[in-house]
Amino acid sequence: MQAVLDEIIEKVATLNDEDREQLIEVLQKQKIESKNNGKKGYVSPDTIWVKENRAKYAGLHVAIKNGELIATGRTIKEANEKAKAKGVDKPLLHYIPAEDEEVWGGW
Repeated sequence: MQAVLDEIIEKVATLNDEDREQLIEVLQKQKIESKNNGKKGYVSPDTIWVKENRAKYAGLHVAIKNGELIATGRTIKEANEKAKAKGVDKPLLHYIPAEDEEVWGGW
């Protein structure tokens, strides 16, 4: 089994960034489906990250890409600027409210 895995890793190293991103999405989707006991439906890795890390980053804006934290900030602008400084374009920007914080929206 290790020989097969080593061969796959070698081939992945030859992929360009776009193809590698697509492979990551496919593998994450398969992982999520196996966690759901084969039930259909895709949940974004970013959504899973927010759910799993809500308590740790409460009260902050986060920038996430492919299920990985890229940056945090006190404002959405700060989180986005930090992500751009790291070379990450168009991350998911999300505010994680504190447990006791009232959140409202709309008019």
